[in-house]
Amino acid sequence: MAKLLIIYDSKTGHTETMAKTIADGAKTVKNVTVDLKKLGTPFPMALLDEVDAIIIGSPTRYSHVTEEMRIFVDAITDLKKRGRLKLKRKIGASFGSYGWDGGWNLQELENTLKELGIKIEHPIVESVDIPSEKVLKACTELGKSIAEKLVK
Repeated sequence: MAKLLIIYDSKTGHTETMAKTIADGAKTVKNVTVDLKKLGTPFPMALLDEVDAIIIGSPTRYSHVTEEMRIFVDAITDLKKRGRLKLKRKIGASFGSYGWDGGWNLQELENTLKELGIKIEHPIVESVDIPSEKVLKACTELGKSIAEKLVK
């Protein structure tokens, strides 16, 4: 059974709505288990090595991903450098929401995933404030698309 992990942070609930919609899309694919983790909820970092795909999402706070997401990404980077995480042959994507600063920082999040060796398999899904129907449809497609790649 293929495993997909979605890790996200959310301050207003917009990014959380996106994360749950991505998970719902992924769950439509047979033989894929989906695990959804919000930053601040304890989970072992080794979980990242146990899954086949990782999707990460964050809102924008003062033109950057949240502090919690920065700390998390720094921790992953450090653990990989120390050989504690392998992250081999993983695929992934990124998503997020923003208000007025634009979503350019989500590209930085995607670049970090690439630097960690995760192959990006879907374009960034981003939302301005409350996710529109169009954005939620894109979230569903993101989850489904990554899940389908895992079972091919």
